[in-house]
Amino acid sequence: MKKFWQLGIILGLISFLFIAGCQSGNEEADNQDEGTDNQEETEGNHEEEEHNHDHDDEAVSFEDVPENIEIEGLSDHYHTGDVFKLEAVTEEEGLDHWHWYIRDSAEEEWTVAEDQYGDSYMGDAEVDGQEVLAVLYDDDHNPVAKSPVTEITIDDHEGEDHDHEHEDGEEGDHDHDHDHDHEHEDDDHHH
Repeated sequence: MKKFWQLGIILGLISFLFIAGCQSGNEEADNQDEGTDNQEETEGNHEEEEHNHDHDDEAVSFEDVPENIEIEGLSDHYHTGDVFKLEAVTEEEGLDHWHWYIRDSAEEEWTVAEDQYGDSYMGDAEVDGQEVLAVLYDDDHNPVAKSPVTEITIDDHEGEDHDHEHEDGEEGDHDHDHDHDHEHEDDDHHH
């Protein structure tokens, strides 16, 4: 009976050491994983080194910023769901840190358009009257130039015949070969 008791103690001690060793190994693996995560974060920050600040608490006021950016590419109107591209043009040289701000109406606050930090902005025409603003920043993240507020106009031509020309005399950059609700197709079938 004494041998079983000694064997139990030895097995218990071996089990304890095995479990303690495994937990120690997990902590080392966790520490290695954390080091890898930190390294990946650091590498990710280097990839976006020029854009490593937070915008959530950014107070957006551009009243004192000179308005010397022109916006190109704006059509006189879009249809719901159209994709549009705006280009910011400025004479400022050596600066390429852009932010595009959007809001659904003049009564709302500006919000930064995420992942759009170049001199062009791509968006979906979803809200009639949506406003877009381009702002150019210096290396210290101070705004140095802004565009005029650019309004996105949506006109789906409901109830209209769409055989008109746009202001520039062309059909514009968007597709006009869309189906309208015309009832004359059914007129032939109802006698």
